[in-house]
Parts: sequence; structure tokens; C-alpha cells
Amino acid sequence: IIPNFRPHSNADPELDVFVYHYPLLPPPLIKYEFIYNLACKRPRNASLPLVVEIEQPSKSKKPSIIKKIPARLTYHSHSSSVSSSEPEPEMEDTYRWNSPRLMILCEDGDINCALHYLLESLHDPFAANSVATLYLQESLLEEFVDRLEDRLEPLDSDIAGHPVYVRTLERLTKLQAKLIAGNPATVPAKASPMFVYDMYHRFLGEGPTGVITLHTFRTMKEVIQLQAKEEVPYTSVSIWNEKLGAAYELVARLKQRIFLLNCFYVDLNPIGLAFACNVNSTRVEQGYHYETLTFKETRKVIVHPIGTIWAKLARE
Repeated sequence: IIPNFRPHSNADPELDVFVYHYPLLPPPLIKYEFIYNLACKRPRNASLPLVVEIEQPSKSKKPSIIKKIPARLTYHSHSSSVSSSEPEPEMEDTYRWNSPRLMILCEDGDINCALHYLLESLHDPFAANSVATLYLQESLLEEFVDRLEDRLEPLDSDIAGHPVYVRTLERLTKLQAKLIAGNPATVPAKASPMFVYDMYHRFLGEGPTGVITLHTFRTMKEVIQLQAKEEVPYTSVSIWNEKLGAAYELVARLKQRIFLLNCFYVDLNPIGLAFACNVNSTRVEQGYHYETLTFKETRKVIVHPIGTIWAKLARE
């Protein structure tokens, strides 16, 4: 082995140095450029809001009997004849929620995991099970805003140009709402994912709005009060709190039926049969603890990772 040997300039210097100096070792798979210039671009989905289907009245197959009215002298102007022949204006589409989700992030919860799923909802706000509202414990607000910096990317053009999102932007401007939006240098104001402070969705329009409303709280009692004022039909709740006792307190007092503790995407089939049969059941499957039981005559489903239990025992 010649330590100072250098190959000819046409070869890859890094590979040549590695091979000539250490001929028995294979070329490296992980290089400096691979780590520090890693292109990690996840494809963004662009879901559109669901349209409320309005049944059109069916036309009768029987011929309609037109009753003849005797003619009489009336004043008839040219303007009236023109207006009667004009087509009726088309009705605007009405949109409905697509299984919106409520997220509650407590100071003892995993802010990194929660933020990961929040970013998905921010960039695809009309998708099924996207977060519509976030309740954030007040002590986490400053850290939460700092972590969001430079992580917001422009929305897909189909979302940014959709009438629902455009309407939301107009109402936010009129209401002068306080927002968390993307960096103006890289994210256009009219195509930015947004958190809206202390705002209820009903003030932004009927149905989905394309943004996430954010409310801060100090105690669990305030969470109950905030949720009572919101009219969004949440189908599930994602609670991020390693203290299961506090999380179960919310489960008992909130009116929703599906609760995901310290998780977000979970297959509910393992507990679906027991829930449908209105039977109390507990099982462990696929690394998750599944449970269905009744709170105040309302059957609910609770799911959380098994690791949450061990983390609690380790602290004790």
C-alpha cells in the first residue's frame, strides 16, 4: 500500500482513495454528502372537500294537465318579457366535514410526534381524519411556535385555489384574526397553511375551512369548556399526554366516542365488533391496547400504545 498514492484525475477521488488505501473494504454506502445533503421530500396529497349531494326532485312521468286561463287585457312591457326568459342563477356547492379530528396536546405529551401529524393536517386540511382544532396547553405555546418555524410549505394549488379556502382567507382578513402562517419569503400568503388563534370554525363558514383553529388551556376543565362552544362534528379525539389518568378524565367528560391516546393512525378493526355489539372488551394487538367501555351510558373506544403503560410505570 502506497500512502501518498493518488489516482488519475478522471476517477472519483473519494472512491479511489478508499479503494487504494483500503483495498479489502468495499466502497462506502453512506458518505458525508448523503447525510448532509439528504433530499427528504414526502409527496403531499391534495384532498378536496366533500360536496353535499342534494337530491333533485324527480320529474313525473305523467303528462301535466295545463289549465287554460281565459285571456284578459294586461299591460305587458318588453323588460318583463326579457327578465322572465333569463336563466335562474346556479346554486353554489355546499361542503361537509370529512371526519374532522380534535387534537389535545398537553405539557406531558410528545410534542414531536403530535407536531408531525399536525403538519400533515396543515398541508392536507380537507383529508379524512385531519385535525380541525388543536387545544394546546399554555406552557407549550412558545416552544410550539418555535418548532413550526420554517416547517410550513406552500399548499397544493388545488387546495389554495379552492373556493372554500379562498372564502376562509377573505373572512380571516375581515376579522383581522391572529395567525401562525408560513415564512413570507418562501410561502405565499394566499397559499400558506395556517393556525388561527382563538377562533371557532362557525365564524369562518359552514363546513370545512381549510385551517386549524388553536386554543390554549391551563386545566382540563378549560378543555371541556372550550369543546362545549365548538360546533364541529368531531368523529375522534387524539390526546397527547403520557399521564393516562388525566387523559381518561377527558375521555369520560368529552362527548366523542373514539379516543386515540398518544397515537394518531390506528386500525380500529380489532375492537370494532365489541363496539358494535355494545360489549365491554379489552385486548392487546399490533402493539396497541384496545378498550371499549361505557361512560354515562355512552359507549366509547380507547386506544393507546402499549409503551405508554411502561413509560408510566418507569416514572413511578
